[in-house]
Amino acid sequence: MHLLQYALLATFYSMGVSAFFPYIIGSGASSTDSKLGSNKLMNRFFPLRRPTNKENDDKEYRAPTWKLRKVPRLMRDNQYKIYPGDPPSMNNSLAINQDGRDYSYFSVINLGSKNKEMWMLLDTGGANTWVFGSNCSSSACTRHNTFGSGDSTSLAVSTNTWNVGYGTGTVNGVLASDKVSFADFNLQLTFGLASFASDDFLNYPMDGILGLGRPGSSDIGTSIVMDEMIKAKYLKSNIVAFSLQRHSDNATDGEITFGDVDKTKFIGSISYTNTTNGSNRWEIPVGDASVDGKSCNFTDKTAIIDTGTSFILLPPDDASALHRLIPGSSPSGEDFIVPCSSTARVQFTFSGITYSIPPRDYVGTSINSSPNCLSNIVGHQPFGPDVWLLGDVFLKNVYSVFDFDNNRVGFAGRNASSPPTIAITRGSTIVVTENSAASASSTSDSTASSSTGFASAAQVTNSTSPTITKAAAANISIHPLLHLTVFTSLFYFSLLVAI
Repeated sequence: MHLLQYALLATFYSMGVSAFFPYIIGSGASSTDSKLGSNKLMNRFFPLRRPTNKENDDKEYRAPTWKLRKVPRLMRDNQYKIYPGDPPSMNNSLAINQDGRDYSYFSVINLGSKNKEMWMLLDTGGANTWVFGSNCSSSACTRHNTFGSGDSTSLAVSTNTWNVGYGTGTVNGVLASDKVSFADFNLQLTFGLASFASDDFLNYPMDGILGLGRPGSSDIGTSIVMDEMIKAKYLKSNIVAFSLQRHSDNATDGEITFGDVDKTKFIGSISYTNTTNGSNRWEIPVGDASVDGKSCNFTDKTAIIDTGTSFILLPPDDASALHRLIPGSSPSGEDFIVPCSSTARVQFTFSGITYSIPPRDYVGTSINSSPNCLSNIVGHQPFGPDVWLLGDVFLKNVYSVFDFDNNRVGFAGRNASSPPTIAITRGSTIVVTENSAASASSTSDSTASSSTGFASAAQVTNSTSPTITKAAAANISIHPLLHLTVFTSLFYFSLLVAI
């Protein structure tokens, strides 16, 4: 990297903004210790400090050459900026709001006998649910909405304590139980009531975290939200579906749906990939990554799909390999510098279907208004050398479905201008064909899924879930028939020539 870039970064890192990603830390263990990959998500949301232009912080999050799009903004009593989503049109759904930077996505739930509104971060990367308690005197608590006995006559507070670690601090408190209402549901739930929270939470609007991780992954010893919903038989299918809005698009269609999918939020079909064996996370096999169709040739990689992670986190070697294919990029520690004017598209393949990430999502903040920007794909290894974290930078581009019954994650395209494509690898290039799934009926009953293999789009099974993607497998499985047709045609052609 040029000396000027180092100088710019040195100045730029004097001020910054945090973004979330899940992080595991053992007793005195390094964050890059591969042994940590087998542990539970004992610690959630290590604050990733990213530099930003303070003067442009509220004006423009992306490259300075992009125009500001005005979005209606809500100011809460605690003065956090909130960009609300539209009221959902589907039953059993919640609007998803965000902070205007695509850093955190959250919804309103109601707690207790008085239905106290709390803004809860939606987190598929962890199963812990907790809120700031009214007895908490930490700065982060005093700046947010809190919950306590004054807000509900039905609140039962125990003496059982919990502690969740963070990169620069902790959140701890006691367990409590009360009524929780959201998306037309009413639950009796045990959750954490925080009596202390680190200052990292001063940066974000949410008043707590709604854990939507897989069963068995809770670290505070309570049943998770979906456990209670499944036990109550509230849902026709035990799934949770997300559409995350992009602030720069002036979009307000963010939505989370429980028990169904909203067919107005995606195009074509949903392609499912089974979670990896032995993992208690939403962790699925990765087929490959590429840039503008040029393959990185990754093998045996997995990705944790996490709505609570702001960026994309890859182990350093994998992040370097990917950025080498982005013209004009260069490393800077765990970060990477990319041209603010980059036009390259980053792509990820799951079960034979490739999904694209446009530059506006992976190109982050500019460095002191220079033509250089930080990449939102970070070279950090929180779990192991083959485990990735795909957060909101990726998830904004897909409709995602988390299937608790069948232990799988599904994706569909969000935008007809950039539909998913079927991946066929030729040498070092992923040749993408027009994805017939993008125009297929979204009521199909088939799904392409992979359990232990990688990019196995040919595995097609019938399902009663609201799934799809017969098209991907059909496109691949037709090749032998095509070969036979060509051979037969040539044979008869040769007979005619002979005659």
